[in-house]
Amino acid sequence: MDAAVAVPKDSPEQPVPTVRPGGRPGVQVDGEVVSAVEWFAGSLDEALAAAKLGGKRVFVDVGAYWCPPCRKLDEEVFTRPEVGAALAAGYVALHIDAEKGEGPEVAARYRVQAYPTLLVLEGEGLERGRLVDGMEPAELLKGLEEIARGGSVLAGLEAAVKAAPDDLEARYRLGNAYALAARRTDAEAELAQVIAGDPDNARGLAARAMADRAAFLVAKQDGDPERAIALFRELQQKYPKAKESLRAYRQIGRELHKLGRDDEAIASLEAMVAAEPGNIDLKSAYGWFSFRERCRPADGLRAVDAGVLQDPKSADLHYLRAELRHQLGDLAGALASIREAAALEPDSAFYKRQVRRFAGLAAAESGGLAGGA
Repeated sequence: MDAAVAVPKDSPEQPVPTVRPGGRPGVQVDGEVVSAVEWFAGSLDEALAAAKLGGKRVFVDVGAYWCPPCRKLDEEVFTRPEVGAALAAGYVALHIDAEKGEGPEVAARYRVQAYPTLLVLEGEGLERGRLVDGMEPAELLKGLEEIARGGSVLAGLEAAVKAAPDDLEARYRLGNAYALAARRTDAEAELAQVIAGDPDNARGLAARAMADRAAFLVAKQDGDPERAIALFRELQQKYPKAKESLRAYRQIGRELHKLGRDDEAIASLEAMVAAEPGNIDLKSAYGWFSFRERCRPADGLRAVDAGVLQDPKSADLHYLRAELRHQLGDLAGALASIREAAALEPDSAFYKRQVRRFAGLAAAESGGLAGGA
């Protein structure tokens, strides 16, 4: 199962669709995706009305074009005929990019905490259940069956904790699931017990629980960046060697950026990279931060360039180079970078689509300059 991607508050909007209808389901030679799902062409309210009329529920896929597990759903799950048939039988299926159109409003309305989030709604708009994370086709179909029966992933986790209340691992999984489902009070109670039960972080659970509390409960649900920063720093002070403490630098940077304190935000990202200079993943994380938050892309590009020097065969780093160069107005450089990423992973449907996207942007710029001249 792929890890869900935590949702930044403010992410760059992109005009490029990920899925197109028509033709034989699957990833096409040109990288476009033909879905087996009959996606509803309309708003959420229109989908709800259609569901009520047809005696169905609404299935809402909330994601973003840049999110890897979202792309996996598009390319490997929603292209499967059994998935298309199951959704057609009982649902009006709606694909929502959380960063375009009504997407931000829908994400806020249902308190989406991570991408992808798959919502099952009654015709009145009430949530019946949700699935969070990338998954295989069989997992998706099983999850939908459980929700239809009145069960849920949460019910299973609750039963596990009830059967073994001293199992901290099970309790952490439940607290994390509550957090992703935006059940704040329940999440707080479970995560607090995990933190108390693993005081030295010997099992690695206390640091995870503290990070979840800061990110999902305080930063996302409470919308309190100052308090979230304080909790992340408390985590770093209490468990400085925990991997969550290293990741906290980026999360602190995100909260500082929300407060308009970009100098401090960049300092936090610089501290993260300095903590493990040889760690290319941290340089990539720096680049993703700058790209998604639109915060000092030149600084993010410098970190990514350093990563490319260490690993010139990282397609992810070349892709980030393309996005950051685009933000800096260097469309020719962006196109060169995405072509490098595509050359390194020639079978990637996503990179094929992005090559066309950046080529179109470069051509538009070239045409505009020519017209202006």
